[in-house]
Amino acid sequence: MIIMGVLMATMAGGFYFYYKDTQNRIQILAKNNAKLESAVQTQQTAIDTLQQDAEKFNKLNQRLQINLDNAEKEKDALYKKLQRHDLTRLALRKPALIEKVINKATKKEHESIEDLTKRPTR
Repeated sequence: MIIMGVLMATMAGGFYFYYKDTQNRIQILAKNNAKLESAVQTQQTAIDTLQQDAEKFNKLNQRLQINLDNAEKEKDALYKKLQRHDLTRLALRKPALIEKVINKATKKEHESIEDLTKRPTR
């Protein structure tokens, strides 16, 4: 009988320690799960932000490409126009006309640069 009592007490003690150990593990796992859920949420937010930024960059890149294409077309048109005219011969024959055209274009460019670089008014 005493052996049965000691055996039951030992089993009860073993079950008690097993229960306590299991409860501690459950608490640790619950804390770790909460940390992982927080990390997942943070990463999902970062992924969403990166996707939005990628969409913005793609739109901006498309706009820049359109502007580049337009600038290339303008450059090609100017190049063709300059090929059609012999500016050296024209400058030797009519220097006043060339000077007038150059001064007018220079003034226009200076005004354009001033408009681009002037301080905004409040």
